Amino acid sequence: MNHQCLSLLVVEDERSLSKLWAMELGDLVEATLACSLAEARERLKARAFDAILLDLHLPDGNGLELLGEVVERGDPSAVIILTGHADLDSAIQALRLGAYDFLLKPCKIGELEQRLLRIARQQSLANQNLALRQQLHIQRIDSLELIGKSPALTEARNLIGRAGASGTSVLIEGETGTGKEVAARLVHANSSRKNMAFVPVNCASLPREMAESELFGHRKGAFSGAETDRRGLVQTATGGTLFLDEVADIPLEVQAKFLRLLESNEGRRAGDSEAYRTDVRIVAATHRNLRQAVTAGRFREDLFYRLASFEIKMPNLRAIQGDIPAIAQHLLDEAAVMNASAKRFSTEALDVMRGYGWPGNVRELRNVVERAKILCDSEEIGVGHLNLPAVPTPAASSGVAMTLAEMEWGMIQTALRTHGGNKTAAARSLGISLRTLYNKLETKREPTAVMMETPKQR
Repeated sequence: MNHQCLSLLVVEDERSLSKLWAMELGDLVEATLACSLAEARERLKARAFDAILLDLHLPDGNGLELLGEVVERGDPSAVIILTGHADLDSAIQALRLGAYDFLLKPCKIGELEQRLLRIARQQSLANQNLALRQQLHIQRIDSLELIGKSPALTEARNLIGRAGASGTSVLIEGETGTGKEVAARLVHANSSRKNMAFVPVNCASLPREMAESELFGHRKGAFSGAETDRRGLVQTATGGTLFLDEVADIPLEVQAKFLRLLESNEGRRAGDSEAYRTDVRIVAATHRNLRQAVTAGRFREDLFYRLASFEIKMPNLRAIQGDIPAIAQHLLDEAAVMNASAKRFSTEALDVMRGYGWPGNVRELRNVVERAKILCDSEEIGVGHLNLPAVPTPAASSGVAMTLAEMEWGMIQTALRTHGGNKTAAARSLGISLRTLYNKLETKREPTAVMMETPKQR
């Protein structure tokens, strides 16, 4: 199992010993050294640390003083106390004050490494728990798959597989509702990070003044209302994937911080003067044209090229009309509607869905399908349950704007022609009662426009 690189503050007056520990611990830690309490306090003012290795005996005081300050301030740092055999009582006191653990001097590097690995595992689990809590606030996603066999979807599916294995940053483009988040989750699921956290964040919903804090975290007192230290979503996603939905809405000043993150794997919390190291993959998505945003000065050009090292374009439903029946049936099967009877769509309903423009794409189709499943009292969903315009009539195809009444009348005409004038069958396909159909025909009073039903056809 891969562990994150821990930021470690070593507070030890023997600098040669501190350097030896930092060297021996290798890639496990990013070590910062301090030889006194005063120097340690300056380091802690500049940034937060995942762990602190703290000697009790320092030139300017006792390490318990610094431990008490760290605990009182609410720092999340795990403090490991270094003590001699003669100071075991002080070590026990340190544990009572809130220290993570203690080690006897001379400290064996294997024992120290074991403690730090345990801290890394615990922080990794904490990150994943935070990620799961974050996901409770996002839109429900029914399935991690792209339904359909059209060339456009096949190409998108192929690119997702290649992107997942590449490990590079990814930019997913497409209209609203085309499944960009599903694509991002599939990129994560096809990567070596699949067992780590997937942290989604809708950048458009972040308050501008809180974007930096939400994404990168903050120190206590960094701004009014910052009463405790906070880990940002970047740190929550350590080892996994951070999905930036609607990335075009990130403020320019925060874009600069993401550029540094992509270039050097470093982030910096609000209120910190020093950066922290992290390992996170960025997958971004947008329904806007980022190239135009770059030209207009709303998006950094250097960040755009970093994000767009691998681009995936999600097709809209208009481009994959042949896949609409399969997608609609999948959504119907997945829709959680209690006591629903609907199991399939009528041929007429499928024709109407194929002919509709779907400006909201799959998201709109999902809503239409769920509504139809609620309204339908039989096993087959008809045109009337969809609440969509009928297949284009001559008036619509000529470019003349149609009123809702004209659209409704067109649907009635289409249903009657399809069923040879059989009003009972037409009403069933429209999802309305026979009486309602008669009322609409009576109101319109255009009997010559439809094929009338004979008594035997009832």
